[in-house]
Amino acid sequence: MATLPTVHVWTMRVDRLDEAAAAMWLPMLDESERRRVARFVFPRHRVQFVAAHALLRVALGRLCGPPPAAWRFVADARGKPSAWLAEAPAPVSFNLSHTEGMVGLAASRGAGRALGFDLEPLARKVDLAVADRFFSAREVAWLGSLAQAARAEGFLRLWTLKEAFIKATGKGLTQDLAAFSFAPCPPRIHFAAGLAEREADWWFEQRLLAGGFVAALGLRRPACAPVATQWTTIDPAELGIQKN
Repeated sequence: MATLPTVHVWTMRVDRLDEAAAAMWLPMLDESERRRVARFVFPRHRVQFVAAHALLRVALGRLCGPPPAAWRFVADARGKPSAWLAEAPAPVSFNLSHTEGMVGLAASRGAGRALGFDLEPLARKVDLAVADRFFSAREVAWLGSLAQAARAEGFLRLWTLKEAFIKATGKGLTQDLAAFSFAPCPPRIHFAAGLAEREADWWFEQRLLAGGFVAALGLRRPACAPVATQWTTIDPAELGIQKN
């Protein structure tokens, strides 16, 4: 059985960064990214965006070789970006996530992989009533089986897994979130009848990260190939100022 290349995950805390700290990464970003930064109203969102996109460029450089400023990103019709070098798609797949306090991404060598990654802080306020609107009956039943004190974390476990799947497919919230469901421990996906997906084609991994975050990773793999992962925590100081 063939083994897929390793899926690399990088995460970085940003809750102690201010705009002055994030400003040193702006030279890595291209003009369109800097315009997007300027449109954010709140400083913390500007910091998150700059940090996430700087981390993305540095991480892809470490994985594939070209320097941070060499990368550009082209979105498809649904808005899912792919990485390009010069005028050609790069041989890498990635998915980026940023949330309050942390940014991160998953990447793997090889273009066109259905790869999804999502982060959430465990301190996020959760309205459990939302589960009845967006989760499957199987997931709602699992949440209800948990002790009351564990349900908020259970909700976020399910939510990040579902986000990882819809980000991997590139279809986002155009998909019916109740048409697929997760058994979280260990994470396994189940599809409603008629959905054009095979459960055996999908692999997921979920971790609780230091500092109070939950992360979920999803990948469509050929022929049930085994998947290796490498998770790396990045200190913001490691990014430095990288213009070239």
